[in-house]
Amino acid sequence: MKPTILLVGTDHFSDQANGNLFNTNKVDVLSQERQNEMREIIHCLKQFEPTKVALEVIQENEEELNAQYASYLNGNYPLTVNEIDQIGFRLAGECHLNHVYAVDWNEEQRDIPNSDDGKNSVMFKEVMRLGERIMAESNTYLHNHTLKDYLLWLNESENVSRGQEFYMKLALVEKDGDPVGATWTAKYWYYRNLLIYKNLVSLIESEEERIFVLYGSGHLHLLLEFLKESGMFDVKVASDYLI
Repeated sequence: MKPTILLVGTDHFSDQANGNLFNTNKVDVLSQERQNEMREIIHCLKQFEPTKVALEVIQENEEELNAQYASYLNGNYPLTVNEIDQIGFRLAGECHLNHVYAVDWNEEQRDIPNSDDGKNSVMFKEVMRLGERIMAESNTYLHNHTLKDYLLWLNESENVSRGQEFYMKLALVEKDGDPVGATWTAKYWYYRNLLIYKNLVSLIESEEERIFVLYGSGHLHLLLEFLKESGMFDVKVASDYLI
């Protein structure tokens, strides 16, 4: 028997300074219609019966995160539009968990170029066109479907693969012969996701562990790859529960 992990990729429902090159146009997650949709999502995810909820929050901020979560449980914290609140806090609360886990790493490192270095190159412009196409399709889908259907769409294997295609093309960007894209992709993007994977593994305390993970959908390809190839988890995906 292995611990079970459910990884769900999400959009960022709030405007947050997360370094993303692209962001979708936001919808009013707090509207009555969208809140009804959110309750349906939580109802579905609750069937997973998580023992832990892991969120895209820097580890050093876990104490602050749980202060907010405790305040929410006590009825003193109005949920914001952020998916950490709307899905993470609500699911953990519904499952009577007294703690949520911050598993992200996202720090500036020396000798790592910015993701937009080489922006004058032909390849970078191709990467931007791909990103714009992906965002245009995401916007169209988001504004014409329920939040549950949108999450299912984000987690479809075809869209997960296209997200990885973006990073593989970004890895080809050069600036004056310097492989800035490959350096950024290897030393920041892969490194970040490996540390997230390491943090998730550290949550295992028994074979009965059932860990729910909520992350930006761009992370899905790598995190799924790392989790499956580790051989340490029974890996579940969004379509196993958002039905």
